[in-house]
Amino acid sequence: MVGLARVLVHVFFRRVQVEHAERLEGGRPTVLVVNHGNGLVDGVLLIAALGRYPRFLGKSTLFHLPFLWPFLKLGGVVPVYRAHDGVPTSRNAGTFAVARRLLAHGGMVAIFPEGISHDEPALQPLRTGAARIALGAADDGVAGVETVAVALVYDDKQRFRSRALVRVGVPEPVDGWMDDYADDDHRAVRHLTAHLADRLRDVGPGYASWADAERVAAMAEIVTRAQTVLPGEVGLADRQRVAVALTEAGDHPGPAVDRLGAAYDTYRRDLTMIGLDDAQVAASYGSGRLRWSFVGAMAKVLGALPLAMAGMAIHLVPYQLIKVVGRIPANQGMRATVKLLGCFFTFTAVYVVLGVSIGEAFGAPFGALAAVGAPVCGYLAVRMIERLGRMGGAIEGFRWAGRQGPVLASVQRHRGAVVDAAHQVLTTTGPAPGAGGRGTTDRHGP
Repeated sequence: MVGLARVLVHVFFRRVQVEHAERLEGGRPTVLVVNHGNGLVDGVLLIAALGRYPRFLGKSTLFHLPFLWPFLKLGGVVPVYRAHDGVPTSRNAGTFAVARRLLAHGGMVAIFPEGISHDEPALQPLRTGAARIALGAADDGVAGVETVAVALVYDDKQRFRSRALVRVGVPEPVDGWMDDYADDDHRAVRHLTAHLADRLRDVGPGYASWADAERVAAMAEIVTRAQTVLPGEVGLADRQRVAVALTEAGDHPGPAVDRLGAAYDTYRRDLTMIGLDDAQVAASYGSGRLRWSFVGAMAKVLGALPLAMAGMAIHLVPYQLIKVVGRIPANQGMRATVKLLGCFFTFTAVYVVLGVSIGEAFGAPFGALAAVGAPVCGYLAVRMIERLGRMGGAIEGFRWAGRQGPVLASVQRHRGAVVDAAHQVLTTTGPAPGAGGRGTTDRHGP
């Protein structure tokens, strides 16, 4: 299951970063509480990214979906029964018993306490199941039970080849809650649930609207991006740390925050006017480096071109089909789930048919080679398209800078004003922009 999850995540996302995975040491009974904004993709990402294998709790109705239940069974998901689903909640006694047995053996139980996968920019009200399991296990004599908040952050959760970040919070033992639990277990469960919500907000802050979320992320990206010779990408972990600090600063408005907002609005208008993005404006475009980067990229493209073209031919029709079907669900998390599972099943069927057809025509070895080579060719096609896109952006920015030098100088001054204003805001509230966070790892990169 871990291997399959890593393959799916490696293909679906361009880059995944994991922050402080070392906090999830093996052998400690751990209840993982995770925000839930991207359907099944959330669970697959956790399995692929974490060093420990979590056992998930999921709503029982998921097991009624024919395309989904094999994955749930394979992953060892434990069903949770909810009254509004028309099933008796008394069956949860068995669910909690399974969770406590897992914790008693030093396992990790993962719960999405919001209870739903949603498209809201802020954390939704938490259910009490995580607190009940953690406190109940400790009350049963399981030593060292701890809770850990984990935030899943996505660049664009439904878009193929976007980026994702897994932020692991600080583990906290539940021992300090046990006296309260002995006096009034219901009160202790409510208090711990509220505390878990605060910790989830700490690692993955919420926003009043998606417009606010996009605005803060864009500011953080500008502040975090270092000048490079060619347009470069900002690490999602670095951007998120600065975004958290800016969000906290925004809770206390003042002149510095106002100056940052005004400087950003001016710079944003500049970008819209010239048709470039911040990465293109921030690049210095050393002509020699650009020339050799272009030559190297084109050499790689030409070398991979025959296999990449075969990959496009094999995958074009099923990919377009899944792309259309993926637009049907209203929930963006469900769209991502449909795309992930749809591509898995559809592409697998294509590989099998291709392997069998070629095997019958030319022999089993050629059939096996075709079935194995088809996904490789598809992946080469994706990488080739991405490489061409990056080089196209670099050339566009280089050409614009050469033609519009005075205008670009004005735009860069406005960009500098954003960075300076943000530094003033972050002086007392956040980390040094661009500083890499300790404990951050890339599970895979571009």
